[in-house]
Formats: sequence, structure tokens, C-alpha cells
Amino acid sequence: MSSKKVLKLRQAILKYNTELIKLKDHLESSEEANLKYNQIVIKKAICKKELDEARMPLVQKFFKKFAHNTDKDKKLICDYFKS
Repeated sequence: MSSKKVLKLRQAILKYNTELIKLKDHLESSEEANLKYNQIVIKKAICKKELDEARMPLVQKFFKKFAHNTDKDKKLICDYFKS
């Protein structure tokens, strides 16, 4: 994957980290802040998963598609929230 895509994903993860730090103080006092925090955690998880897939070499991606994987049945929380 292109380095621009990796750079954008890293920047997005850093942005989500700063937003999470800002919201941590307001979690217990505001329901709205709590919902926003949860949404950002999910977005960050999606970015991390995309970054891991982007770092994977092409050969590994190819074999991962065809190899029998028992973890395929397991779902991650970010799999339920496709954007």
C-alpha cells in the first residue's frame, strides 16, 4: 500500500488519541461525551486494523486469503461498524 495511505492512517490515529485524551476528563459527567468517546475508540480501532493490513507484505496477503483460518469465525468490534 502507498506510503501516503499509511501516513494518513497514522495521522488519523494520532488525532483520535488526542481527542480521547481530551474527552477522558468528561466521561463521567456527560453522556454525550461518553458516546463521542466510544465512537472515537471504534474509529481508532478501524484505522489500526487498516494500518496493520497496509503493513502486511503482498505475499502474506495472498496466502492469508487462501489459507484456512480458524480466526475467521471470530468477529472484532470494528467489523460491525463498516464505514
